[in-house]
Amino acid sequence: MSVFHQHGALDGRRPPCTVFCDFDGTIAETDVTDSLLGSFAPPQWLDIEQDWKRGLIGSLECMRRQVGLLRCPQEQLDAHLEGIAIDPTFPAFVAACEARGTEVVVVSDGIDYAIRSILARHGLPHLTVFANHLRLEPDGRYALSFPHAAPDCAQRSGTCKCRVLARRGGLSLLVGDGRSDFCAAADADFVFAKDALLAHCRAHGLPHLPYTRFSDVASFLDAMDDPRLDRDGDIITQLKNTGDRLTCMTTAS
Repeated sequence: MSVFHQHGALDGRRPPCTVFCDFDGTIAETDVTDSLLGSFAPPQWLDIEQDWKRGLIGSLECMRRQVGLLRCPQEQLDAHLEGIAIDPTFPAFVAACEARGTEVVVVSDGIDYAIRSILARHGLPHLTVFANHLRLEPDGRYALSFPHAAPDCAQRSGTCKCRVLARRGGLSLLVGDGRSDFCAAADADFVFAKDALLAHCRAHGLPHLPYTRFSDVASFLDAMDDPRLDRDGDIITQLKNTGDRLTCMTTAS
């Protein structure tokens, strides 16, 4: 049962909330791993990608094989990461969440080194990150380890997002865009979705709202603070009502 249905308002306050954000295609405007592979790996990485898309291997095995193909010195990898753009509204979104006591957590089936490097460049080195761990071997090759994998992960992911959400507790909002978010979307209390994740939420009747940038999510959270919003009863309904109100305002403008 969703914790939104377990917890109503307590003395006019909402239960603690965590916003879980995917990275590739969500915070970052591109898939960082694909960008690295396209620049520094032989074409075999595309064959591995097709095996994953056909369901022959899980994303853990896909990432393990692909990252093993990377051939570049760390300095060149770092220079490439310098050119990765993020959603320009994300830093302000984080600041707004922190001001209201809402934690922002990055949960990704991508590469931790890349994620932390990019976040640090944008003044966000303090964010908690759950992702696959990159290491540089003595022979100069790259390899991944998977500290957040789960043996029973339905998607055979390197980072089991469902497990991360379950262990954090409290109310959970998920912001994502793709296949790696599908399982977590079923476990989150509410989802902000675009692209493949949006289609998935619609197909499976998951509580969600579409978004384009993090400024959209910030507007939603601001609307949730509106004192005119009823704070009793089913919070899922309140979330949907807030989203409907924002949609009407956007359409009217």
